[in-house]
Amino acid sequence: MINRTASGRAARNNLWMVVNHPPRFRKILSSLRENGLPPAGAVSGRPPEVPLHPAQAPSIDISIDFTRPDGPRTRPLLVEGKRLYVDEHYISEWSPVLRAWCIECPDRELILANVQYDHIMEMLECIHPTYKAIDDQSVHILLPLAYDYQMEGLLHRCECFLINHNLPFLEKVWIADRYKLNRLLVLCLREMRPNSKIDLSGTRYYALSDRVKVLLLERLHGAPAPEEIPEPPLDLETYQRATDLHFAAIKAKTGRVYYVNPYYVAAWSNVFQERIFHGPSNTEEMFCPCSHEELKAFLMAIHPPQLRINEQNIGPILMAGCRMESPALLRKCAHILLQPQIQLSVFVRLSLLDRCFLHEMIPACLSMVQRPEHLIQMTQQSTYDCLSTRARAAMMDRLSVLLDKPGMQPHQCFRCKAHSTCSGVTWMCPQCKTYSSDANLLRNTAASSGTAGVSSLQGPGPPNSTTGVQNVPSIR
Repeated sequence: MINRTASGRAARNNLWMVVNHPPRFRKILSSLRENGLPPAGAVSGRPPEVPLHPAQAPSIDISIDFTRPDGPRTRPLLVEGKRLYVDEHYISEWSPVLRAWCIECPDRELILANVQYDHIMEMLECIHPTYKAIDDQSVHILLPLAYDYQMEGLLHRCECFLINHNLPFLEKVWIADRYKLNRLLVLCLREMRPNSKIDLSGTRYYALSDRVKVLLLERLHGAPAPEEIPEPPLDLETYQRATDLHFAAIKAKTGRVYYVNPYYVAAWSNVFQERIFHGPSNTEEMFCPCSHEELKAFLMAIHPPQLRINEQNIGPILMAGCRMESPALLRKCAHILLQPQIQLSVFVRLSLLDRCFLHEMIPACLSMVQRPEHLIQMTQQSTYDCLSTRARAAMMDRLSVLLDKPGMQPHQCFRCKAHSTCSGVTWMCPQCKTYSSDANLLRNTAASSGTAGVSSLQGPGPPNSTTGVQNVPSIR
């Protein structure tokens, strides 16, 4: 019988040695495992840990009430007899059609005919800092609105969604032809192979333009695939000179100047919101606390068509979002960093979250580390000393959890489908149906022969509930 209290005290006493003497880690960890460790929470009083997923991690709440005027949102849109209030400077960045209406009808409400109230609300939530994601239902709502109002940025976002979304081939080709999504059309043509079988029956084929029918015919008969179109935005050429829409100069710390609409930038940055609405009245020239690279990444990320954030550009965008105090960009970048599938190490994600003071999301980031050895390797990184005390303390908390219950991997319960981590292992004898939670059972019976048994991982629920099954030596 293991003395749980003494074992837990010994584990905690050894944690300091593990962190401060990494070369001795493997020997200490092996000793801790051989002597047995208490389950998570047995000594410290904390409940068994469940790994945090991006949907469960703390998030930055951003909400805009378009049904009432607030600050710069004073221009009313009348849709189906209901009013929505927007900032005319903001919507002018997205739609030249709406901008022309605002110029032609100053200080009057804009009447949007032949559209639905819910659809306009969906559009506003997608283009504003609320940054609402596009899904397989909203994309069919947004495409007609974006096309009618000439919103190239919103069309680009819909196009990016359709490129990565599974739809029938002819359906994608028809959408690309109908809404002039040339990048999507080129990718569809590149996927085709000569003499491939395509179902040409149905209304979608007959609705295609003659130009696209010719492209399909030539591609089927061996014509070379068209060149892939680069994804916009390519540069900030339109922001390098002053215009009626972009009339204020914004200068980086290095002296580089871009011309922007200050009211649009203020919607994304608390720093400029304070300067424009609560500071001096002069908005002709503004100074930015970012480097040129960060300012360029920030402007490309907030202006339509909005640069798609990925592993290559997330660093400068996140730092610019922190310096410019942009909750929308911080939330977007943090959500990406907490996605397991992106090609960034946990230490890089941890460093970025720490540098931007997103400490509440660090535990969710560290929950991706499943082995103590990997956490110790993070302490040997060259930039480990650059981490804050709070980030290193969170690493220590994660290490204590992993040492309390090494080897317990997250799994899905067969009964309730919940994704969690077991708090212990219960072995069941297939003959007498006797249960045992002795941690030394598998090691003691490994050398003995016997019939196959069944093991079950005890997850959320009653002590004898089973969530996983595998064959092990029977209990003697």
